[in-house]
Amino acid sequence: MQSLAAIFNVGLLALGLIMLSQGSEYFVETASKLARSAGISELFIGLTLVAVGTSLPEIVSSSLAVVAGSAYLAFGNVLGSYIANLTLVIGLSAVLAPLASNAALLGRDSKVMIFILLFLGFSMFDPVTPAQIVAYEGVVLLLLFVAYVLFLYDNRDECETCYQFEVFVDYLIRLRFLTTLQGLARKSHATKSKVVDSNHEEEHDESAQQKQLVRPYRDSMIVILSCLGVVVGAQFVIQGATHLSLFWGVNEGLIGLTVVALGTSLPEIMVSVNSARKGFGRLLIGNVIGSNIINITLGLGIGVLAVSVSIDMLTAGLLMGLSLAISTLFYFVIKVDWRVTRREGVLLILCYVFAQIAVFSILQLGGV
Repeated sequence: MQSLAAIFNVGLLALGLIMLSQGSEYFVETASKLARSAGISELFIGLTLVAVGTSLPEIVSSSLAVVAGSAYLAFGNVLGSYIANLTLVIGLSAVLAPLASNAALLGRDSKVMIFILLFLGFSMFDPVTPAQIVAYEGVVLLLLFVAYVLFLYDNRDECETCYQFEVFVDYLIRLRFLTTLQGLARKSHATKSKVVDSNHEEEHDESAQQKQLVRPYRDSMIVILSCLGVVVGAQFVIQGATHLSLFWGVNEGLIGLTVVALGTSLPEIMVSVNSARKGFGRLLIGNVIGSNIINITLGLGIGVLAVSVSIDMLTAGLLMGLSLAISTLFYFVIKVDWRVTRREGVLLILCYVFAQIAVFSILQLGGV
């Protein structure tokens, strides 16, 4: 009977991972079409919309895991995906084709990613709420996400030159993202007014307008349905992973770091491998960095608004230490010659394997 339950939960986990992967793929493809039709640039789409879409599995599964009380699963999933993105995803892509980068990605986006990781570490080890991430820290994580996206949007016409990390810090500290939000609100209001006026002027061409609205309406429905598929798939993943961790007697964080993190990273792996084959190495690295930023800020930030995350210091310290070490390695690999070679790709893949073995050994020996 127990073996049948284990088989059922393995099947549930596999089905959930498939739904997460396919749902996010449909979301990215269709939402990108809608964004392009609205006149949004390809670069901004790649750094934000595609990154959010490929991160949907981590965001939804981690948020629901936190609310369901599976903090170890959520924390392991977020940092496990963070590690997998910088090692396995980049490594596999570089083995297929060397990846080019530039100062913008290194000097701004990668530093923002490490800065947010450090804030997460501070949240876990601060003396006020040790070994916890509480609601106000979740609010800060969400504000960091909003500030980063609005910073990219505000500087979208000069993204190749505004690459200093200090520029983002100044934008954040001075709360300039609030000004950007106000500008977007005014622009949206003006656009709606123009649409109303144009509708009055073109009432005679009503049939042509209806035809133009059919495709956006259909695409919007696909986006909604794909999001629902991701949510249901995340529920399956959480249920299957939780029962398997109990059945095998394995730490939930370990399940989150390995099986769930690898499964929810499938969209990044597929998008990155296809991008590498087509020679889009710089956007590939940008997508991975953006996904890591989104995984932490939204994946944990949304969930802890409802329920605080509590995790033991050994697991938190181990995952944070590995994440920081791999972030540092990734930073210097790119800085050497602004690219990731095939040899460096193999090194990153080996780092992923080492990280899995290290975490498994330490957590099992520590009895956590």
